[in-house]
Amino acid sequence: MAIKRIVSLALAAFIALALAAFPAAAESAQPDLSAARYGMEPFENPVTIRIPVFDRARDDVPDVSSNYYTKWVNEAFGKPLNVTVEFVPITRTDTMGAYNLLLAGGDWPTVFMEYDWPKVTQWDADGALAKIDVEEFAAVAPTWTELAGGLEQFAMFTMNGEQKVLPALRPYWDTNYTYATFYRKDWYEQAGIELFTTYEEYVDAMALFMELGFTNGKPILPKAPFSENFQVYGDSEWPRSEEEWAMYSDVSVAPLPARGAYYSLKKQNSEYHLGLYNTEFELDVEGTGSASQAITDFINGEAYSYANYLGADMPDLTAFYENNPDAKLGVIYNNTVYDPWVDAMGGHTVPQGRATNPAGMFVGFSSKASADELKAAYMYMEWVAQPDVLFFYQNGVEGETYTMSADGLPEIVGGYTGDYWMGYGNNKDYWCIAIEVRTVGTIEQTIAAISPKGLPQDFTQELIDNYYILKAYANDGLLYVDPFFSTNIDSVSEYAGDLKAKFQEYATALVKCDPEEFDALYEKYVAEYKAAGYQEIMDERLAAYQNGLSTLLPDVAAGRAPYAPSDITEVVTTKYTIGQ
Repeated sequence: MAIKRIVSLALAAFIALALAAFPAAAESAQPDLSAARYGMEPFENPVTIRIPVFDRARDDVPDVSSNYYTKWVNEAFGKPLNVTVEFVPITRTDTMGAYNLLLAGGDWPTVFMEYDWPKVTQWDADGALAKIDVEEFAAVAPTWTELAGGLEQFAMFTMNGEQKVLPALRPYWDTNYTYATFYRKDWYEQAGIELFTTYEEYVDAMALFMELGFTNGKPILPKAPFSENFQVYGDSEWPRSEEEWAMYSDVSVAPLPARGAYYSLKKQNSEYHLGLYNTEFELDVEGTGSASQAITDFINGEAYSYANYLGADMPDLTAFYENNPDAKLGVIYNNTVYDPWVDAMGGHTVPQGRATNPAGMFVGFSSKASADELKAAYMYMEWVAQPDVLFFYQNGVEGETYTMSADGLPEIVGGYTGDYWMGYGNNKDYWCIAIEVRTVGTIEQTIAAISPKGLPQDFTQELIDNYYILKAYANDGLLYVDPFFSTNIDSVSEYAGDLKAKFQEYATALVKCDPEEFDALYEKYVAEYKAAGYQEIMDERLAAYQNGLSTLLPDVAAGRAPYAPSDITEVVTTKYTIGQ
C-alpha cells in the first residue's frame, strides 16, 4: 500500500500544478520555458549530454533525433545553460542490442532509460551505471524527485544496497490501461454470433470468420516473431507457486521450462495448424514496427485485431478507417478468457495477468559521465518535470497540435503533420523520462485525452470501462508484477543473448511441428535450454528469492488469501460481454 500512497500523493500534486500551468503554456506558440526561468545557472564550460529516445521504425512520425521538439529543447534548455542535448536513437525492437552497440563502440549515452528491471540489473553487472547520490540528485532536481514519489520511492529500487537507477512516475501503475486491443466488431454482427467468452468460442469464431471470407484468404491472427518478452501469466497455474514465479517471471529471458509456456506454445501449435497464423511469421522481423505484416493486414481489413499503446493520434487506426470506412471496431475488455482447454491439463482456473511496473521508466546515468555531465542530466530531468514544460512537451502548440476544451483541458488534434508535428504518442519517448502517462485531471479525463481522436468511432467510454475492469482485477489480486531482485542476477547477463536466439528457434519449431510430436520436442528443447544457461538463471533467481532479496507475490495470487471475485458489471457503464 505504501507504493500506491506515495504515487497517489505525487500524482495529485503534479496534476494540481499542471492544471494551474495550462493558461501559461497556452499563451503563445512558444511560451517562455527557458531553463533560466527556473533559476538554473549556466555551466562555465560547454557540456554535452546524450539522452536516449526510442526509434520505433515508423515513417509516420518525425525523425526522432532531429525535429521541432529536439530543437526546442536545445533552444529553451540547452542554450541558456551552455549545454548541448543530443538525442540518441535506440531501436525499440532490440533495446539491449542498441545499447550494447553504443557501449562496445565507446559512444555511451549520458542517461540510460529502460522499462524492464532485469535489463537495468544487466547494465549494472556490466559496470555501465554510476552510483547515484540521491541527496545530491534531489537537491538539483527537487520537482522530479517529488513527482516520482520521493526518496522513499527511490529506496525500493536499489541493487546490492546502492542506488543505480531512479524510478520515474507511473500513474495508476497497477493496471495496464494505456494498452488496448481493438477487434472487428462488425464481423461478429455479420456472422450473427456473440463476442467469445471462452477460448474455445474464440477459436471457433476465428475459423468462422475465415470461412466467411472476411480475411480475403489471409491468416486471421497477428503473430509476431518470438522474443525474450514471452509472458505466460494468462496460461499459468492458479494460485501461483511463488518460487516458480520468482524463477520464471521476466521479460529479458523467455521462460521456456515454465508450465505456462508449455500451455501457451501448445495452444499456438493448435492455432497454427488451424491456419490462423502466417506460415512464415518468424520472418516478420519488424515486429511491432510500422512495416509489420500483422499491422499491414489489419489496416487492409484482413486481420481480426490490433493492439497498441493508446494515444490521441494513432496513425494505424486512422489508416484502417481510410481503407475500411464502413468498418466497426470494439475494445476487448479481457484478453485472458476462461479456458477449459488449459484447465483440463491442470493450468489456471481464473484469469490472471501482468500488471505494469510500479515505476515508469527506470533512469540511470553513465559510469563514464563527468560531474558536469551528470549535473546537466539532473538539470534536464528537473526542467522536463516542470508542469508548464511538461505540458508543452506533451501537447505542443495551441491551435496547431491541440485545442483547449470548454472545461480547460487540452485536446490533441488527430492526424496533425504540420510544423509542430509531434513524435510517437505525443512525444512520449521524450517526456517519459519524467512521467509514464500523459495525465490531464481525473483518470476519466486522462483516458479521454489519450483515447484516439479523429476517427469515425469514439472509444473513450469503452476505454474507461476497460480501466475499471482492470482495476477490479488488480484489487482482486489477479494482476501482479514480475519480481524485483535487489541483487544482480549475473547469469542473465551471461546467457541472455544466446538464450534469446535459442528461444526464437525452439518456440517457432514447437508452433510449427506435428501436434503429435509436440510433447517430446518440448522436453528435448527444455533440456537443451536449461543446459545452455537457463538452469543457472533459475537457480540464481531462486536463491535470491529464498534469501529475501526479492519482492513477493500478492497474497491472493500466492494462495495465502482467498480469491473473492468482484462483480465487474457493477463497475462499468456500457453493455458488453465479459470473458472470464
